[in-house]
Amino acid sequence: MSSAASGPFRRLCRRRGSLLLSSMLISISMGAGLVGYLQVSRNALKSAQRAYYLNDAAALAEAGLEEAAYCFRQIELGTAVNTVWNAWSMVGSNATITLPQFSRGQGAIGRVKIFVSGYNGSVQIPYVISQATVTPLDGSPPITKTLKIGLRKRGAYNAAMVASNGIDLGSSTVVDSFNSNPSGISGSTPLAYPGNGVASAANVIVLGGDADFGSSSQLKGSLMLASGVASPPSSQVTGTIVTNYAGTFPLPSFPSLASINRGYLLFTVPSTLPRSGDSPASDGRFYYFPLLDSIDNTTITANKNVTVVCAGVRSGITIQPGASLIVYTFGTINTSGDNAIVNNSWAGGLQIFTSTSSRCDVGHNGTLLACIYAPNAEVRLNGGSGGSSHFVGAVMAKSITTQSNLSFHYDEALLNSSLVVGIGYTLSTWYDLQGTAEAAGLSALTGGFLL
Repeated sequence: MSSAASGPFRRLCRRRGSLLLSSMLISISMGAGLVGYLQVSRNALKSAQRAYYLNDAAALAEAGLEEAAYCFRQIELGTAVNTVWNAWSMVGSNATITLPQFSRGQGAIGRVKIFVSGYNGSVQIPYVISQATVTPLDGSPPITKTLKIGLRKRGAYNAAMVASNGIDLGSSTVVDSFNSNPSGISGSTPLAYPGNGVASAANVIVLGGDADFGSSSQLKGSLMLASGVASPPSSQVTGTIVTNYAGTFPLPSFPSLASINRGYLLFTVPSTLPRSGDSPASDGRFYYFPLLDSIDNTTITANKNVTVVCAGVRSGITIQPGASLIVYTFGTINTSGDNAIVNNSWAGGLQIFTSTSSRCDVGHNGTLLACIYAPNAEVRLNGGSGGSSHFVGAVMAKSITTQSNLSFHYDEALLNSSLVVGIGYTLSTWYDLQGTAEAAGLSALTGGFLL
């Protein structure tokens, strides 16, 4: 080939080499970009997957909280504690359970572990910790979500009167409220009615039957009626009238010798409680079980807290200042006369719970401070004539009948006092423990059950 021809050929070869090199560089760049794009897509997919599993873990943790809350709800409805927690492992007042594994899609496995403190009602503020872990199939680190709720016992006396099958206030009865402890400080000397002023927070609940407000009777508060319960004239109620109220008021579980760490079985109720030389249980109360005898003609010593499980309640009970008496009985309440019950403490200083279905007559000729819980019985509040009778406290019963001219004063201090017996639980706190100091101590707190 001549030199004249070789020049164009070499230029053509150079052009082809440049194009090939450019194509290779472009291909390499496109390949690198594609690899980078695929890596970014893969990372985005993993990030989206972990975000999905994090939300899923939160849902599983909430399901664990619901599992424990359901158990507390069953106790509130009257199911025995040991029956409710039968599938759980129990040590002291703590209960634990690991739920069966959950398939979460794409081969991921979910696991939920639940820890409950105070499952048996032994603490005022029980709590539940639910820890959910989702483990992906691809070997990436597990995703964990830990949630905690605190529960608070719902007091038995959140309303002035609760009747499941009717209420009859008689004529010229006045129901109002006041606060014997407006400071809210535990241990404060309680104020006598009207305290720092008469108020209109004496709510009344009627779940069935009739709401019969006799002539000239007045409710200074709101009236909650279940569907189908006829309302009295609105002029007799200062607050709101609700006509579709629904609620439950179960009888709380009675204490037993087996359920507390110290108690005394008696044949008869002594004239003074606590007895000299007796020791309180871990909660500071003295527990007595005269199961075949009624409590009457008994004095509760000043500043002492006593619980009695007995056959009935009669007259002659005296509660000295600063003392409290909680009575659980299978029988009736029958009191009358000037010295029926002398409560020198406050309304929450005398709480009576009865499972009887027989009528209970609570009579007195002056002022009676008491809380009565009788969901299966008719309770009659009787007293002296001429409007001289005052009842301070709260009543829950199957039906409630009051004499005419009775003055009924609900003590608002019952709403927040730790001395009031609880009948159920309500949510008080909710925490996401991720990254908190408490989360770092879960293993020690739960005996290694949660990490």
